[in-house]
Amino acid sequence: MKSFNSFKDIINDALKLFDVIENKYLAHIYLGNGFETRNKNNETLKEHSVLVADYLLRLVETNKVETIVDNIIDKLLKSLRFSSSQNVRSRIKQVFVCSIIYHDLGKINPNFQNEKMQNEAFQKEKLEIKHYHSFLGAFIFVNIFFKKILNDEELEDNELHILLFILLLFSNPISKHHSSKLYIEKEFKLAILDEVFSFLKEYKIELERDFGVGIFVDFEIIRDTFNEFAQAQTYFSLFALLKLSYSLLTACDYYATNEYMAGIVVNDFGTLGDKLKEKISKNLKTKQTYNNDLFANFNNYLDKPFSEIEEQSNKNLNILRQKLNAEVISTLRQNPDNPWYYIEAPTGAGKTNLSLACISELLQLDKTLNKVFYVFPFTTLITQTYKGIQDTIGLGIDEMIQLHSRAGFHSNEEAQDGKYGEEKRIYLDNLFVNYPFCVTSHVRFFDIIKGNNKESNYLLHRLCNSIVVIDELQTYNPDHWDKMVYFIENYARLFNMRFIMMSATLPKIDALSESTKGNFINLTPNKKQYFSNKNFAGRIDFDFSLLEIPKPTKENKETYLRDLSLFMKNEADKYVEKYGHSRVLIEFITKNTASYFFRLLLEDDDFSDFKIYILSGDILEPQRKKVIQELKDKKYDKVILVSTQVVEAGVDIDMDLGFKDRSLLDSDEQLAGRVNRNASKKDCKVFLFDCDRSSTIYGKDKRYQHQQRDQEIYSGFKEILQKKEFDKLYEKVFEDAKKEDWTDCGKLESYLENFARFDFDRIHKEFQLIENNGSQSVFIPLDIDIPEGYTKDQIKKLGILSEGEEKLSGEKLFDKYISVIMNKEEGFTEKQIDLKKLTGLMSQFTISLYPNVKNKLTGHFDEEKGKFGYLYLSHWNKCYKLEEGFDFEKAEQDIIF
Repeated sequence: MKSFNSFKDIINDALKLFDVIENKYLAHIYLGNGFETRNKNNETLKEHSVLVADYLLRLVETNKVETIVDNIIDKLLKSLRFSSSQNVRSRIKQVFVCSIIYHDLGKINPNFQNEKMQNEAFQKEKLEIKHYHSFLGAFIFVNIFFKKILNDEELEDNELHILLFILLLFSNPISKHHSSKLYIEKEFKLAILDEVFSFLKEYKIELERDFGVGIFVDFEIIRDTFNEFAQAQTYFSLFALLKLSYSLLTACDYYATNEYMAGIVVNDFGTLGDKLKEKISKNLKTKQTYNNDLFANFNNYLDKPFSEIEEQSNKNLNILRQKLNAEVISTLRQNPDNPWYYIEAPTGAGKTNLSLACISELLQLDKTLNKVFYVFPFTTLITQTYKGIQDTIGLGIDEMIQLHSRAGFHSNEEAQDGKYGEEKRIYLDNLFVNYPFCVTSHVRFFDIIKGNNKESNYLLHRLCNSIVVIDELQTYNPDHWDKMVYFIENYARLFNMRFIMMSATLPKIDALSESTKGNFINLTPNKKQYFSNKNFAGRIDFDFSLLEIPKPTKENKETYLRDLSLFMKNEADKYVEKYGHSRVLIEFITKNTASYFFRLLLEDDDFSDFKIYILSGDILEPQRKKVIQELKDKKYDKVILVSTQVVEAGVDIDMDLGFKDRSLLDSDEQLAGRVNRNASKKDCKVFLFDCDRSSTIYGKDKRYQHQQRDQEIYSGFKEILQKKEFDKLYEKVFEDAKKEDWTDCGKLESYLENFARFDFDRIHKEFQLIENNGSQSVFIPLDIDIPEGYTKDQIKKLGILSEGEEKLSGEKLFDKYISVIMNKEEGFTEKQIDLKKLTGLMSQFTISLYPNVKNKLTGHFDEEKGKFGYLYLSHWNKCYKLEEGFDFEKAEQDIIF
């Protein structure tokens, strides 16, 4: 066969197929949509395919995809139980490329031409496939290459069997390119196969019916033969290659169709060039004074003896942070080629700055790296880190994006001013995340790498040659840690990705994988000396005296909480007397108890001189931001913040005293990290108490189970917290996770069977970072201050200012949202842009409700408005306050049955 050395060679040869068919076949028709198009003619199938090929070359070049594809194919074939020739490598690469270029071959369907293209050259025919073109295209694609493979005398029988199965697999991105997700078709109707076989002659493909149809009929036989040669790495390589094909196919098709329909040509796909890399490196060293100092005195900090910075002080804490940063950078420089790095750093060590230093180093060390993804479990961390990155390395709005469910339409000033065509171009940048830096949620990121949903898979090709920072690993469900390691391990090897993983408590999770164990480079080799240093470990003292009080019963819980409030006030008053201020944080396990305690304090005259706040999942984003800002600004000297777990991560506050209902050791440590954050105060304590049943929230968590059942952990939890010896717990959790148990479907061994079955749905669904708890989003239509990042003119232009024109009206916003949905005149892209703008604002009014809470609010919702994706709390004024959240006693009094 002819040897294909590059994507360009393969594409040039592949496009010759379209010279075989007449130019009468259309791919898209001009609809007179008001935009300047390349021309106002209908677009032929050949023209569209050429444009798809053009975008493929652009994306491949920009994201450096070709070396990635070559690498995956190489690893795929090396994993087989026999040695294969260069011929097979070339064939697979050709199949991969052509699965993208040939995705619309089925548009020769006369019904598609007649009904969809209004093409008068074709008459409607009675066909089983009706007007659909995707499966027809997949069938033609398979038979084009089936004939080539059959005629290739150089192929061995084993190679032939491998190629046949791979060929069938790569027909699926074609047959599913208009579906909402990718999955592998395994059964086919004979009547349809016979019908589509007749279309091969249009492409001058001469093949006997038994061959052309039989390859689909014999899918299971071909698969079983393939399985005889395959191993675990084979299946993952094919999984990744199929997803990459689907990603590039759908992206190129979208770009090409958009260029024809809207006249928008995309050439900038948002990667890190040399100029931007240099800007990052320079800004990291100069924009913040502490980084300027670090690099000016790098070796001094690196060589600084720990013995000289033992005394607790803010000065020594900062020196310790600088030494840690120097150590992280130095260790990375000694291991420049490793795919996996791990940063174990105490709470308050400045992990974002540490990770930015690593990114800057890697971008200088490896010129192939051209994108960065930051991954966090909480939206609060995303927004906080987004701002931190801007401040530290000076990236602008065109260089970085937030990607999460609460993000609005990310745009520059030109788009915000409604400049012609600019919004549509930026919509594409939003959709495909054409930004060098992306700060996203853990759900979105892992959906990209494991999921089969079409829209999340758009972004897979952008992971090629990227750096990924994953923070707060300890917050992830331990049931999925081994799966996380599996994906991180394999994507790093196949996609030339560098992973930087960070946690304050979770040790290196490569211990869960036999193939990577010990290969994750610990960038903090002296971690014990940092964790045990008084400036981290001694910032607060844990007080366990309240744990001697028995857990309250339902009958005496009110008395317990009143006694707890008196104890808390006594400690707060002592601190005020000594230091002139007292800022107290108290965290409960449940929202109900937190809310009850908050109201108890509000109604108690003894606390009248304290400013009392509450933060929980019931508090809207604007109020949450206001509370945090007032705490950071130290607006009040005497403060009590009542909270739930929402305060544990992503909340940058510095309190004097802490109280916590004991739960997970990780959780207890995270709360402690909100107290005396900068080691600048004395006599700071965290008191643990035992109020609510922690098993209600954490009962299924493997860490909690070990805490409760393992005598060493149960009796030694005080020492673990005081000495920061979290490894003691995690060693047991890891040991348990590695035990083989084929009856446990949650184990990695069982999960990996999905790859051998090519069950894309299960691969996605059996690895869910957030379990479906039946919660629903509720919209609370009160009026709020105009959010940060928006101007009054922008809100006024949308027609959603309150009556006094000083606030954002929730009621008007929701009505505007409904009107956009119901507008039948607006084009698809324009509607998506408008909805994205509105949903970003709507996130300021939404919280999640569990079913039991929803039931308490029966009668307070507008059922008609509730048909648009949210529960609409029309009677919010009877049960909700911005500063306080829900008042269920009042709500239940007002409910009319």
